[in-house]
Amino acid sequence: MEPGYVLIDENSSVNDLIKVISKRATICEPVNVLHLDDIVRKHRNWQRKLPTVAPFYAVKCNSHPDVLRLLAALGCGFDCASKAELGVIRGLGVAPDRIIYANPAKSIDSIRYAKEADVARMTFDSSDELKKIARHFPRAQLVLRIRHDARAAQLSLGRKFGCDVDREADTLIRHAQKLGLCVTGVSFHVGSGSMDAECFYEGIRKALEVFDIGERAGMRMQVLDIGGGFPGANGEHFDRCAYFISKALKELVSPRQNGPIEVIAEPGRYYVESAVTALVHVVSKSYEKDAIGAVQRIRYYVDDGLYDTFDWCESHSNEPLPPEEEKRDAKWRSVIYGRTMCERDVVREEIFLPEYGVGDCFVFPNKGAYGKLLGRGHNGFRAANVKVCLTRTTLNYICAAAVKAERG
Repeated sequence: MEPGYVLIDENSSVNDLIKVISKRATICEPVNVLHLDDIVRKHRNWQRKLPTVAPFYAVKCNSHPDVLRLLAALGCGFDCASKAELGVIRGLGVAPDRIIYANPAKSIDSIRYAKEADVARMTFDSSDELKKIARHFPRAQLVLRIRHDARAAQLSLGRKFGCDVDREADTLIRHAQKLGLCVTGVSFHVGSGSMDAECFYEGIRKALEVFDIGERAGMRMQVLDIGGGFPGANGEHFDRCAYFISKALKELVSPRQNGPIEVIAEPGRYYVESAVTALVHVVSKSYEKDAIGAVQRIRYYVDDGLYDTFDWCESHSNEPLPPEEEKRDAKWRSVIYGRTMCERDVVREEIFLPEYGVGDCFVFPNKGAYGKLLGRGHNGFRAANVKVCLTRTTLNYICAAAVKAERG
């Protein structure tokens, strides 16, 4: 096995490894523990709860090579947002029909690359995008991105992408028709970190309204892309999402008589958030005191931060697991600062914690989504070291899939 890989027993917990790593006094760098079997578990759960919805993993969420290799081995499709991501996924031997170029604002160069890579399925939400595609990739299979925002989400995407169903959808489809382009489906995205499970039902209903518009224009509408926004750590909320999606597919999609519809989704956070646990260490600390010298707050400075492992949008959820030592019963008002000199690099602003010492380790679960990919090498710090944990079963599965891909 390659350095950084840890083979774990089928019946053991990765938490045991985390405990060992977190207690090593010699560790002087942040560590991300990536548990690949957790991703396998999530995939099996998706297949049970949403058997008729094909997952196209959102590469932007976490593009670690082992994550992508495993998902390719599991038969996932992929949602790519750039020429670079298209190149990586095609380099894994993934078939073009298992890829959607889901960026409504593509560069001309990337459209040409998609044509060369034979990735025909791509999204659009404007007339100018249609003109570019008509000129550089006229045989593309287009999916119209509509706006449909959840009532509650960490990051609403509708402000940036998606056309208005009532005012723009018909015009855009007619424009595509005049340009000789083929619109094959509709997509929407409820927003990253959505907590509104019911919104999927309404989104599917709105998408099918656009199906009707396309079919009246003579288009063969056959792709329904319900996007992302699926939770990565809260199983109960995912179950609610699956319930409303299944309900919509049964009540709205199944009765349609215009031919079969391929239903896909773009989960990212769902697959990888719980697969990564971040271990960060206290490199310095100080005390904020009042006029008489009483401690009001403890400042911790750690060896990771918002430019690397931690997600800017989720600082409110950056809460470490409690230490096991019983001696740490007292709780102090605290703040956890990241390692850079940037004043915005705050892992957690206000939190009550037992007191930690320099060299002690904070353990943050559910850190597999987005955070590290925002890293910019700020102040010259190296990215966190990644330890990949997996069982023999998962290792054999990945190896077998790799051999199969090489043989074509």
